[in-house]
Amino acid sequence: MEEEANKKPDSTAKPLSDQDILKRVGTAFSHTQNYTQSTLEQKRLAGLELYNRDQFPGDEQIVGRSRYVTSDTFDNVEWTLANLMQLFDTQEKVVQFSPTGPEDEALAEQQTDVVNFVVTQENNHALVLHDWLKNGLIGGLGVVTAEFYKDKSWKPAQVLEGVPNSHAVELENSDQHEILEAGEPYPIPGMEHIPGMEMRDLKVREAKVRNRVRISVLPPEDFFLSKDAQFDYQTGGIQADLQGYKRILPRAELTEMGYDAAKVARIPTSGGDTSSYALERNKEQGWTDGTNDVENDVDLYEIFMRIDANGDGVRELLRITIGGQPASGAVLLGYEEVGLAPFAAFVPYMMPNTINGMSTGDLVGKDQRLKSMFMRGINDNLTQVLRPQRVADVEGVNIDDLLNSGPDSIIRVKDKDALTTLTTPFVGGQAFGVIDMISQSIEHRTGVGPNLMGVDPTQLQNTTATASSQRQTMSQLRVELIARMFAETGYRYLFRLVTSLLVANMEDTQQLTVKLRGQWVPYGTDQWNPDLDIKANITFGITDKPQKLSALNSIVQQQMTALEHGAPITDMSKIYNTLALIAENSGFKNPERFWNDPSKSGDPAAGAPPDKPDPKVQAEQAKAQADMQRMQMEMQMKAAAMQQEMELKRYEIDQKIALERFKIEQEMALKQQEIAHETQLKGIQIVTQQNAQPNIHSPNS
Repeated sequence: MEEEANKKPDSTAKPLSDQDILKRVGTAFSHTQNYTQSTLEQKRLAGLELYNRDQFPGDEQIVGRSRYVTSDTFDNVEWTLANLMQLFDTQEKVVQFSPTGPEDEALAEQQTDVVNFVVTQENNHALVLHDWLKNGLIGGLGVVTAEFYKDKSWKPAQVLEGVPNSHAVELENSDQHEILEAGEPYPIPGMEHIPGMEMRDLKVREAKVRNRVRISVLPPEDFFLSKDAQFDYQTGGIQADLQGYKRILPRAELTEMGYDAAKVARIPTSGGDTSSYALERNKEQGWTDGTNDVENDVDLYEIFMRIDANGDGVRELLRITIGGQPASGAVLLGYEEVGLAPFAAFVPYMMPNTINGMSTGDLVGKDQRLKSMFMRGINDNLTQVLRPQRVADVEGVNIDDLLNSGPDSIIRVKDKDALTTLTTPFVGGQAFGVIDMISQSIEHRTGVGPNLMGVDPTQLQNTTATASSQRQTMSQLRVELIARMFAETGYRYLFRLVTSLLVANMEDTQQLTVKLRGQWVPYGTDQWNPDLDIKANITFGITDKPQKLSALNSIVQQQMTALEHGAPITDMSKIYNTLALIAENSGFKNPERFWNDPSKSGDPAAGAPPDKPDPKVQAEQAKAQADMQRMQMEMQMKAAAMQQEMELKRYEIDQKIALERFKIEQEMALKQQEIAHETQLKGIQIVTQQNAQPNIHSPNS
């Protein structure tokens, strides 16, 4: 069907009138309405009745016996919903825009931050997710829409004194101000003789306008689409010949929205919402058909389909606004060409090539009826055991006492054998095994259930921890499959839709700012690229947090060890990513409360990708590097020469010192020889003198 839009223009085509457009839309809407009411409405209604534990068809004929209905659909919807909410509402960035090139990295990061902020902060993300997912789980199809609107409110009025007439005219013509009261004019002091120079006191209130993107969950009974509808394999949106939704609005509100008053006056009065699904949903709160008793309400239809309205031979996707039933008595309020149909869908159990998937009730409805039948039998059997039937002899028993008997009442009898009791054995226990088998079958089919959400202590004796973990992991894969397909279809398309709305209204949004990570960041939608690839960033395996946290802690220890040893296989940015995942899996949405992102600190060691170098700068750097190397070589040569010269001088000095030492030693040796010779000579002289003296004898000799 999309390929037909690319056919060559038909030169014989002519522009369509309002009646021609209404006729084509009316014919297509009739077929769509038949499919919606006969197929989708019945599926949704059956799922909601099972969720509400309504009585089964034919139960009104059961009298005096149990009509108990089990809560299997309710339990499985709530368990699956809790798992999906945990996956999508516990992360800071569920969807991320991928840059097409290095030049788009900063833009993609800003686009990711702003759109995630609009979806998760500007709107009530948890409430939108809850209603969106629950509608899909109960009825098989949940739909949200997004629209750009201006939220206008008024500040308290204030009195402005001495406002010149020129300024008063500006206030009168301004859309941001409203003059509530105006005083009598009086001359401006000092200009009494100049005509027209007057001023007055005014009571003025100022408007506060805020441009926003509003995300709303459509009531299932108000959304309709043709039977050829399926998911678009490129965008994740709905691909259909016709899709749209219905609203009930006051007639005066259509005029306030800018529609032609004459056309609005011709719209038939709304007959209210008479769908069976709305009646079933609101029966406990008090039924309302969507209309009120104060204002005159009308039906407003927003229909999206491809029509060649301008006669150029190409069918454009048009947003057609119609007042009243499109099939009869409708009024065309206007139409415009759009790029995307604003509907994002969630189908929990998808079927190929169609959007008509399965709901939780489709999976467990038959088993719920079977379990209810067994439980009713058990209740009836137990009632017979606790309150057995009695056989009475009407002649020997006081019938009035028997009919009004209670726990402490007395029954008067003429003979003890006049009143007997029929004993009924309790055999309902034999059905519990079958009921457990059915419950396990439901758990394996849906992936959730009490046996998968916790551990039965009695089973630990016969079940190893590995087997229990494997069983839980296999079941969690079914829930994660639902989350994966939802992330790649409706949720991904919602972000694409919000981006297109911000870009289409860039005049109103490019001046807006949003506070992210303590800094005010402008929307900058005039520079955004709506064609950037959108990537779902769901952290799967979150249902098995202990194992995931253990693995992440092991990874961060290995990263720190590698970093300490200087291994080039990790950096601070990768360590931050691991720590951020640990924080997110611990239940904290914003990891930057605990860790600083090194890629935003400007530190080159953070691991941020380097910018592409300029060839001129690169050449200058190469030349500077060569000069530096030449200077280093010259310095090294000079240093070597100086060292050689110093060594030579040191050698000369050593030689001089050795020569002087030799001279001193020689001189000392000569002096020692001289001293020895002198000493020897003196000794000879002394001996000679002693021998030369005369020998004198004593007289007595």
